[in-house]
Amino acid sequence: MTVKCSPTKYAALKQVPPNRDPEHPCAAPSVPIAVESAILNHWPDGILVLTQTGQWVHGNSAARRICDRIGQDQPSTSKVPRGIWQACQILAQSRKNFSKTPITVESEFRLKHSNDSFRIRARWMNVDNKTHPYILVILENQKRSKQNLATTEVIQYDLSPREADVWILHRIGATYQEIADRLYIAVNTVKKHMKNVHAKQNLVSLIEDSFVDTLAS
Repeated sequence: MTVKCSPTKYAALKQVPPNRDPEHPCAAPSVPIAVESAILNHWPDGILVLTQTGQWVHGNSAARRICDRIGQDQPSTSKVPRGIWQACQILAQSRKNFSKTPITVESEFRLKHSNDSFRIRARWMNVDNKTHPYILVILENQKRSKQNLATTEVIQYDLSPREADVWILHRIGATYQEIADRLYIAVNTVKKHMKNVHAKQNLVSLIEDSFVDTLAS
């Protein structure tokens, strides 16, 4: 597991509630609790809220699935898998050296049995100005994120079905030989498809650059 600490790009971690005053010209519309709950549960990344002692306050459905998977690979006596809790402990330790600077702790965790990797981000989250803040943990399945990116690029570059198959496997880290084995094609055929994809990628890039230049002129 690799870990790094970086100052968050936001000015502060304290959550400022939106202005709910209907008479205020910039008042934000009230969001029903049911809608907020649905957003959390349908969000593709895992979202965890923990106390400083590791007690589970909230976890959406994606977080529960990810914790179950990590727990199978790395058993833990607590509800929070050890790989996740280590990032939280580093966040707590960061208070000694970065007491006045908001910090986001980032780490990467790889499962042994499936080789899937997860990005873990932990930061402090104050709620209702409480003295003891909660820990907000975001869990990202990197393989799924790469698949989503590849699917978007399939549409963006207008790839054929076979080019799409090759590109998605390439994006998630498969070698040319592994792609060939998975798709039952020759390695040279994989190379040919990859060459076509790169050509379409370059064409889209040229069109976008030309469009930007036209707007700027």
